[in-house]
Amino acid sequence: MENNQPHIFYQLRELDPDRAFLSLFAPITVRTAVQILDLWNAEISHIREEVRDPHMGLIRLQWWRDEIRRIYDKGRSDNHPVLSLLSEVIPAHGLAFEDFDRMLHARELEFEGRAPESFDELLSYIDGTHGVLMKMKGRILDCAPEDIQNVARFYSLIGLVRSVPFHGSLGHVMMPQINVSDVKPHSERLINVVGEGCSVGKPDHPQTRYLRAVQALTQLYLKQIERAGFDPFHIQPVVFKELRVWIKAF
Repeated sequence: MENNQPHIFYQLRELDPDRAFLSLFAPITVRTAVQILDLWNAEISHIREEVRDPHMGLIRLQWWRDEIRRIYDKGRSDNHPVLSLLSEVIPAHGLAFEDFDRMLHARELEFEGRAPESFDELLSYIDGTHGVLMKMKGRILDCAPEDIQNVARFYSLIGLVRSVPFHGSLGHVMMPQINVSDVKPHSERLINVVGEGCSVGKPDHPQTRYLRAVQALTQLYLKQIERAGFDPFHIQPVVFKELRVWIKAF
């Protein structure tokens, strides 16, 4: 795995540039393990974009569940490059199968053909996806559990807001109380829902540098959403994003 470190980073940067950048704030001794978990997350999060048939999406999720179970039962799986990497990370850091299973189960909502019915259901989805991912990374990084959930919710909510136009182009909605017809510029209903979502409590200053970087990046994105009047179609890029996060994280 050590010989693959640059390749792992560049592969993650291709699939998820923000998480690749944030991984640089993890201690170098565990940085690759964090990147591998992010690669796994990228693989399963892209399933919704790659398949149109919900049944096929559920089959893909089940395939990943079976292959990860194989790692626990047989010691490893080499049926996908990410599985080969996970075969080393899982035993090295004592990661639980239940966490991988919970992430896959939470992702099933994406194939039900509906938006979350409420912010409570949305937060449940976030806790089961990015929340569990952050919990696993927190185990590797030795983060305080109370910091992890708050930062994970903050990051995911803002990420979902920024993704509204893209999800809408796929006929997919992940914000509550709206449907596809509301996903358009200047939609009052969309703006109100986004404003409510962005009002969810922001985390206190976390102790771990990695979490501080995640929070700093999310705060920059939130400011751009606020400047856009909570309209996801008018969010502007963050200027000098990497430098500003780097300064705030230290």
